[in-house]
Amino acid sequence: MKTLAIISEFNPLHNGHKYLLDKAKEKTKADLAITIMSGDYVQRGEPAVIDKFQRSSTAMKAGFDMVIEMPAFITLQSAEYFALGSIKILEKIGVDFLCFGIENIDPNDFLKKVDSLIKKDDQLDKLTKENLGSSSFTKARYDATVKILGDNNFISSNNILALEYIRAIRKINSKIIPIPIKRISSLNKDKDLKNTKISSSTAVRKNLFKDYKNHVPDFSYEAIEHNKKNYGIPNMEYEFNLFKYLLLINKKPMADILAYEEGLDNYLLKITLSNDNFSDFLEKASTNRYTSSRIKRLILNYVLDNKTKFNGYNLDFYKVLAFNKKSQYIFSNSRSKPILTKKDMDKLSTTDKIILSKMLDASNMYNLGQGREINQDLTKKIRRY
Repeated sequence: MKTLAIISEFNPLHNGHKYLLDKAKEKTKADLAITIMSGDYVQRGEPAVIDKFQRSSTAMKAGFDMVIEMPAFITLQSAEYFALGSIKILEKIGVDFLCFGIENIDPNDFLKKVDSLIKKDDQLDKLTKENLGSSSFTKARYDATVKILGDNNFISSNNILALEYIRAIRKINSKIIPIPIKRISSLNKDKDLKNTKISSSTAVRKNLFKDYKNHVPDFSYEAIEHNKKNYGIPNMEYEFNLFKYLLLINKKPMADILAYEEGLDNYLLKITLSNDNFSDFLEKASTNRYTSSRIKRLILNYVLDNKTKFNGYNLDFYKVLAFNKKSQYIFSNSRSKPILTKKDMDKLSTTDKIILSKMLDASNMYNLGQGREINQDLTKKIRRY
C-alpha cells in the first residue's frame, strides 16, 4: 500500500487544507493518507485555537486515515528543525509521499530552485552568517536566498518550510518523494477572508468572531464554535505567568533551552520586570533579531523545559491521536512503535519516555490555561473511525 503524508497544524482546518488533501490523493493515488500534526501548541509559539483532539477529529472527517501528534519540542522550533524532526518520524513510519503547499511558483520550477539552493548550501550558510548582524536568522536566511536565486518571489513562509522538508529528506537519505502542490486563492500571509471561500489560516483566525463559516468545512466550524462557547479562544497570558514565575522567582537557567541564544535570558529579564501583560512584553521584546515567534517559542520551551539536547534523540515512537481500520496497515509495517495506550507508553526507552512526558506536559499546560480537565492523554480513548 502507498501512503501519503501531510505535515500540519490545522489551526484551524479550513477549505484550503481540504483542497490540499484532495489534490494530494489525486496526484499520488495513495491508498492511505496520514498527517503528523502539532499538538496543543503550534510552531508560531502559541496555543492552538482548538485542542488537539478536536483538530484530529476534523482531520479524520476531512479524509485522513490517521493523525499522529508531533512532539512538542519539534513543533516549537524554527522551520529547519520543525521539518527535520517531522521527516525523521515519517521515514520510520514508512511514508511514500510527502505533500505540501507552495506559493507564487509552478511546482516544477519550485523543485528546480530547491535543487539549486541545496547544491549551494555552503554558499547559503556563508551568506547567512554575513547577514546576521542585528537581523534574525530568518531574515538573514531570506536575504541570502534572494541573493543566490536572484528572485524574491520564491520566498514565503510556506516555501521556506517546503524547502526545509526537501532538505531534510535528502539529509537523512530518505526515499520519501516530495510532492509540491500550488496554493490557490490565498497566500499564507493573507489576513483577509477571500470571496473564493479558500482563505489562509491567519485570515480565518483573525475572523473567528466574524463571518468565517463559509471558509471552513462544516465539521471544522462546529468544532471551533464548540470551543468558543465552552472555553473561548486561548491567549498566552497563562503561559506568560508561568514564564515570569520561573524567570523572576525560581530563577531557572535558560542556557540549555531550545531557541535560546546567549544573552537572551538577561534581555528578557529586564523587559519582564517592566511589563505585566503579555502583549506589552512581546511588543517590547520583539526586534529584527528576535522575532515574536522566536520569543514565544522560547517562552514555551523554557516553561516546558524542552532542552537543546532533544534534537539529538533518536525517537522510536509515534503518538496516535486518531485512526481508522484501514490505517492499521501502518501499525504492522512501521519501524517505530505506535502509542495508543498507557501500556505502550510504559514500554518506551528512557529518552522516548522523556519526549513523551514533555508532550503530555504541553497538553496539561494548555488544558490548565483553558480550565479543561488535565491528563486527557491518559484518560481519553484514542478515537477510532
